Amino acid sequence: MYSLQDFGTFVLYFFGILAIIAVIIAIIALANALFNINKLVKRVDGLIEKNEDNITETVDNVNEVTTTVKNGVDRAEATVDAVEEYICETIITVGEKTDSFFDFISITKQIIKTVFKIFPFDKKK
Repeated sequence: MYSLQDFGTFVLYFFGILAIIAVIIAIIALANALFNINKLVKRVDGLIEKNEDNITETVDNVNEVTTTVKNGVDRAEATVDAVEEYICETIITVGEKTDSFFDFISITKQIIKTVFKIFPFDKKK
């Protein structure tokens, strides 16, 4: 018969063999993953190398577009500032002219009142 010690040794060896098999499977899976990653990196490197001129041209175009947009925004900002200043000056001028016009109307009204007081244009005498 088998003793308890023999059973313990069997269990220890059994789980040891299972652990070794699990480690071997993990190493094989890791090696397979690294191999696939290596293939992917080589493929991406090949694509980048093949399209290097296009990538460089695209980056240059993006830089040109960015510069052009910045210049356009600067011009638009300058135009808005100029229009704002012109509108403010126009509003001030219109306000001053309107004040002058109403002053003229007021003076004319006073003159007409004075003329009517001096020369009564009443039909009854």
